[in-house]
Amino acid sequence: MPYPPAGSLMIRKAVLLTVLAALLAMAGLAGTAAAAPDRARRAADPLVLGQITPAIARSPSAPITIAGTFTGTSASVHVRLHYSPGRPFRLRSEMAAFLADRGYVTTRYSTKIHFAAVQSGRLPFQLSVTPQELGMSQFGVYPLAIEVLDANSGQRIAIKRTFLTYAPEDAEIPRIGLAVALPLTERPHRADDATFMDDELRASITSGRLAGLLKVAGTAAGKQATWFVDPAVLDDVHAVSAGRYTVKTADGGRRMPADQAASRWLADLRTALADATVFALPYADPDLTALIHNGLEAPAVAAIQRGGAVATELLGKQVPTSILWPAGGRLDRDTLDELAVSGVRTVLLDGDTLPERQAAGQETATPGTTAATPREHPEPAVRIDTVADEQVTALLADPVLSGILTDDVSGTGDAALLARQRFLAETALLASQRQEQSRSPAAGTRATGRGGTRAAGRATEVQLIAAPRKRPWTPNPTALSGLLNAAAEAPWLRMVPLTEAGTGNAPTARTDLVYGDQDRGAELGRSYLGTVRRLSQQADAVATITKEHTPLFNAAILRITSVAWRGDRKRTRFAKQLDAAIANRLGKVTVIDTPRTMAGTDGQVPVSVANNLDKDITVKIRVTSKDASRLAIDVPGGVFETDLITVLPGRTQLVNVPVTVPGGGGDATIGIQLLTAEGKRYGKEVHVTVHATDYTGIALAIVGAGSAIMLAALVLRLIRRRRRPPAAGEQPGRAPGPAPQTPSAEPAGPSAEPAGEAASDRSAEPGPAERSPRPEPARPSGPSQASGRSQPSGPPEPAARAQEPAVPADRPPE
Repeated sequence: MPYPPAGSLMIRKAVLLTVLAALLAMAGLAGTAAAAPDRARRAADPLVLGQITPAIARSPSAPITIAGTFTGTSASVHVRLHYSPGRPFRLRSEMAAFLADRGYVTTRYSTKIHFAAVQSGRLPFQLSVTPQELGMSQFGVYPLAIEVLDANSGQRIAIKRTFLTYAPEDAEIPRIGLAVALPLTERPHRADDATFMDDELRASITSGRLAGLLKVAGTAAGKQATWFVDPAVLDDVHAVSAGRYTVKTADGGRRMPADQAASRWLADLRTALADATVFALPYADPDLTALIHNGLEAPAVAAIQRGGAVATELLGKQVPTSILWPAGGRLDRDTLDELAVSGVRTVLLDGDTLPERQAAGQETATPGTTAATPREHPEPAVRIDTVADEQVTALLADPVLSGILTDDVSGTGDAALLARQRFLAETALLASQRQEQSRSPAAGTRATGRGGTRAAGRATEVQLIAAPRKRPWTPNPTALSGLLNAAAEAPWLRMVPLTEAGTGNAPTARTDLVYGDQDRGAELGRSYLGTVRRLSQQADAVATITKEHTPLFNAAILRITSVAWRGDRKRTRFAKQLDAAIANRLGKVTVIDTPRTMAGTDGQVPVSVANNLDKDITVKIRVTSKDASRLAIDVPGGVFETDLITVLPGRTQLVNVPVTVPGGGGDATIGIQLLTAEGKRYGKEVHVTVHATDYTGIALAIVGAGSAIMLAALVLRLIRRRRRPPAAGEQPGRAPGPAPQTPSAEPAGPSAEPAGEAASDRSAEPGPAERSPRPEPARPSGPSQASGRSQPSGPPEPAARAQEPAVPADRPPE
């Protein structure tokens, strides 16, 4: 088959690339077109409300000022109000439907501005209306919508829906208790205790999240809130303010001076919270559900215990941990049971985590959508059975109010204003419902908004809880302070601490805890928590190896489990830094791993442990053989383990391990593992090479051969001695030695000569061929010397005679 020309191939490739690019562009345009409306709505809001004053109408004739700005291309517009005279909301679900434009409509409208000219595309406006004009006659929440229409076509251009609460000064208005829980948290900035991974804490203290939260805590309404403080935040701020600290950089670390602003922030926070209700979050606000789901119960419990102690020390007041607030107010049954076993008795949860049980035929609200279908009669507390002996009290934050606190209102629009108006309206409606209850205590049933029924008169006092759903939480301090101040001044609200919530309502049938796939997917991942588990085990070993246990890395382990790391990749850098710090500490206690040599079928192998710490350590040493056929540990079971031994600072401890060589020897490896007093592994197992040689048989052969040679030499020596002629005075066949003395009755005469000596002299005389004259040594005179004898003189004895055996010292000289 002929190939097409090269030019043709290039043209085809160009065409294909062009078509592919066009298809991708169309797909991109389609995606852009789908997302464009949402972005456009967020980016360009033609109608922004800037003022609704007062936030609560108290007099029927007092004017209510509404101001705002319209931005658009119309030449002139109408501005009108929509309202429903004499028709306050009865249900929270009606309020939700009105906001979402889902079926609830106002009954009247009033055009306040006619044919207003829009100059340069912008029209500021301000209008005034009284509660009497809007038909407000009783305490309650009323709908209010501001609409802008094109003056020429009459088409709607924009509309804003909000609420007006009317509370006449002369009306009898019931009060309900409102507890607002606010978290003071921050993403961790330290890895190990000595190393800050960034210097962003300074900015947070001066102009960021922590500065804003301090501003709220210092207001009158902020002092009435219940604060949940992360002790790790206080710990980090204290570390920055106490002295010089190290910030990690690409080329090592940079030393920073103590931050005076951090010192002032901590002092101001102590003052602001001195009279407030304060609880301690678990240290570093850990991801409790993720820890429990991955078998890390110990760090979760340790975080709770550590939190109260650190917060109490740094705030200068007693800070309890008796109320546990998990991240987002969400947890599942497994986590609750584990916490209950650990002693937790009260938890603060989001209300839709424990929904009411629906009657037959009713729809069950999807978790996370309860802001659209709010609970009509919220209960602030329920009791939950657990595997522990005691029940756990669940304080339930209202989902709608909590969502209002959570929403980001930091922009330049009217989000903060609308949030304030809705927060007041939601609480006022619940108070008005209580008022209706008190007026008809004998009523058998009342509507719930979904067609169900509820026994009337069972609630004597409604309590409300509001708590942000997201952590870390960065509120707009100005908007939050305005909302809290408005709530504190509302005639139907009484700000109470969280400890007083949940005392009024009777229990309602509820389902079990709702914790779905989306909740699990948001947790810290299994792989990451595997690293946390390994580091936690190593940190425990570091803490327990010293004679006095020193938990150096416990706080750092908790910091890398913070819920703030959900979806944040910076957590990997923190974990690596902590890993390096723990490894450096582990390396201060080492096993000397130089090779060893052992000869023989059994013996001992020395193992040395060096302590380079500045404290005494107590360890155990466990030794195993990695090749028992060449080298076996000579203890039952084949595993050698010492009792606890103490190694002084800067010293080395030697331990001898009994071993045997079952075969012919060779290179073998032993594994040496250090253990803490509790039996936990300290560091990695160290492998040491031992050169084992079975020298026993060779040594026996060498010793046997040497012994045989020595025996043969001795035998030859004895044979030679027996074969040489007897020396003078030596009897044949006798070993050299002194001649036996024969006792005589009479002393020997001067001429007498001992027979033995004479025989010896004769036997020692050389033969004719060997005879040569030699001088006779001088003999002392005495009775035993023969008189008249003389010895011939001659030349010295030949050299060959010098090799003969020496005469014993006690033998008479020749």
